[in-house]
Amino acid sequence: MVLCNVECLERISNYLDVSPLPLEMQENVVVATKRESNQKIEGFSTIIQSLIENSNPDILGVNNEMKALSQQWLEYAVICINYADTPNNAKKVLQELNVTLTDKTYLTGTKKTIADVTLYYALHSIMRELTHQEKAQYVHVSRWFDNMQQEEKLRQQLDLISFDLLHLFL
Repeated sequence: MVLCNVECLERISNYLDVSPLPLEMQENVVVATKRESNQKIEGFSTIIQSLIENSNPDILGVNNEMKALSQQWLEYAVICINYADTPNNAKKVLQELNVTLTDKTYLTGTKKTIADVTLYYALHSIMRELTHQEKAQYVHVSRWFDNMQQEEKLRQQLDLISFDLLHLFL
C-alpha cells in the first residue's frame, strides 16, 4: 500500500478548496483527468501542482527558495514517505524528519506550505499508530504534527491524535 494515494489527494483538494479531479490508481501511480480537456495527469506531485494552479499559489511558498523546498518535499513524499507503510521505512522517515524539524516550525521554515499539508496527510496513519514513547522519541516531528493538526480545516474528519506527555510518566 502506498501512502501518497487518491485519499491523500482528495484531502489536499478539500483543504485547497479546489474541486477534486477524477482520480484513480494505476500500478501504484495516481492518475487524474482534467474535466475541461479530458487530459490525463500522472504522478502525485504533478497532480498537486495542478491543484495549486486552481488555488492559492502562495501555498507553494512565498519566495523562490520556499517554492524549491516545497517541490523537494513533494518529491520526498513520493520517493520516501510513500513507502513508509512498513515499520523500518516509517522509522527511517521519522528519524529524517525529526532531524529536519529540529530548528524549524514548518518544513520550509516559518510558514506552512503545501509540503506540510501533504506530509501531514501522508503521515497521519503512521502517527496514529505510534506509542507515546515513540512520539517522544520523535519529539520534533510530534511537535510539528500536533501543531498541524490543530487547524480544523486541515484535519477535516481525521482523528485528533494525542501527544500528551503525561502518559510517559504514569
